[in-house]
Amino acid sequence: MKSSKILLVIGIMIGIVFLGSINILAKESFTYWSMWEKGEPQQQVLEQAIKDFEEEFGVEVKVNWVGRAVVTALKPRLLAGENIDLVDQSGEELYGALVANKIAGKMNDLLEMEVPGESKQIKDLLIEESYSAYVRDDGALYIIPYNFITSAFWYDKNLYQELGIEPPTTWQEFLQMAATLKENGLDPVAFGIQTEVYRGYIPYLTAARILGAGALNAAARDHTGQLFRDPRWIEVGNVLYTFSKEGNNLFMEGYGSSVWPAPQMDWIMGLAGTFYCGSWIPVETKQAAGPDFEYGAFIFPAFEDGEGDPTAVETYPIGFSILKDSDNSDLAKKFVAFFLREEYAQAWVDDTMNMTPRIGIAAPADLKDAKAALDNANSTFRLNDGVQADYPEWYAKVYLPLCSKILLGKITGEQFAEMLSEQTVDYWEKRGE
Repeated sequence: MKSSKILLVIGIMIGIVFLGSINILAKESFTYWSMWEKGEPQQQVLEQAIKDFEEEFGVEVKVNWVGRAVVTALKPRLLAGENIDLVDQSGEELYGALVANKIAGKMNDLLEMEVPGESKQIKDLLIEESYSAYVRDDGALYIIPYNFITSAFWYDKNLYQELGIEPPTTWQEFLQMAATLKENGLDPVAFGIQTEVYRGYIPYLTAARILGAGALNAAARDHTGQLFRDPRWIEVGNVLYTFSKEGNNLFMEGYGSSVWPAPQMDWIMGLAGTFYCGSWIPVETKQAAGPDFEYGAFIFPAFEDGEGDPTAVETYPIGFSILKDSDNSDLAKKFVAFFLREEYAQAWVDDTMNMTPRIGIAAPADLKDAKAALDNANSTFRLNDGVQADYPEWYAKVYLPLCSKILLGKITGEQFAEMLSEQTVDYWEKRGE
């Protein structure tokens, strides 16, 4: 009898373990590949949210902290048949790699979803400009942002006050600012042409101010090249030539060979008066900044008779995209909604010192000017006017090389416009389009 009871207890225990194993095996899960690396503040905020999500809903998130090359890394895995449900990166990279290759799934329905525990729809919680530029002509949206970036000329407010410089709003005022900085032994603009994101900023922003947002994008897709024959593209080229060492020499010494992070370090160490960059720059330079350094920012200057909105600024989201063939898209979408909770949006600001697209949460103090520019803008535009995402090969093979030539002063403004036209025609012809 005693042995029978022992066997019964053992049987019950085995059954409990067996049922527990079945429960573990049956636990819902999804796979998430992230652009952040282990230990980064952004990764830590996400990791805490993942832990909370798993505990609250009894699910598992299989996360892979890949780093910035996440989009490139996942492609061969997808081709091999591996299931990946969720990925995050900048809007331009997600659209250029996933949307352009029909890998991403539509996320419009997420705007109608409620954030768990808040009973508020996502569309009512997000700043519309953080995603509206990424809605396609057919109405499809493939990104839900959780990080909101803009770009500007960054400067030290205390330095400018000492030199009696007011942040410029026009091109002529910008040139006067540059002259004052030179007189005081400072390079006007820290810059490194070898870093892709730096190289593209000033050309596309000049075009946005002179011809208007969307002009570069429209000209890039014009198979005839005629849009680049608009005389205003020569004006754009002339402005870029002015920045070059052959023009007014506004860039820092050695900019032709300088690579990241040298330009931003020259600026933060007080060797240059300004640096054009995204709103992540205070985070990257804070430790090197002097005790009296006060971050200020002003938007790209306007040009006389320019057709672009002088208040327009860049909006650059980092966010989530669901893969089109995801096996667990519903659960992945639930997590996206979960991460937009107020507590994580506030943690994003506090811990990463970046802006959130969630309405009602103030920007970090160092981004006060950048956030004010966003709030005061009558319109916005995408990074590189969207050509990096919409026409990535044209961007890499035509646009960036010609940006290098004009910013180095190797070609004139007239040659810049002519070569853009000719090489765009050649590019589309070679593609058979």
